[in-house]
Amino acid sequence: MSKLNHHRFKEADSEIIAEDEVTTENLEVLFKRAFFSAKIDEDDCLVVSTENIRSVFVEVDEDRKLLKYMAAFGLKEEAPLESKHAFVNRMNDRIIFPRFSVVEKRPDVLVADYFLTFEGGILAFQIMSALRLFSRVVRDAINKCDDDDLVE
Repeated sequence: MSKLNHHRFKEADSEIIAEDEVTTENLEVLFKRAFFSAKIDEDDCLVVSTENIRSVFVEVDEDRKLLKYMAAFGLKEEAPLESKHAFVNRMNDRIIFPRFSVVEKRPDVLVADYFLTFEGGILAFQIMSALRLFSRVVRDAINKCDDDDLVE
């Protein structure tokens, strides 16, 4: 590894965030430092905008030591529920990284989520990489699997 690459790795990728410092407020600072638009909404949820998804919700589950990345999309209300389930199943069969579902009480909403553990601490790089990968993979999955044009 060259000195330049090693230096970049050391500075940007090796910052460790201690388990007790993984908070919504600290994540907001981290995302803003990486030039993402990030804000804490009225429900105390962190909302981050990426180039692929306008709103990725990032929640800290302190009890289980998990970060949850979640995005929601509108589905055509008039589309049959069977078509929506088939769409979600296609994405879950083809795509490994996030999980896709249709909300039971709101069948006009598609949800994508992913969980990342921070038990014992976590690299800032992992938090950022998971966000970038999540937003890219979710958008690609929708684009590749929405055969019936269900997402609004």
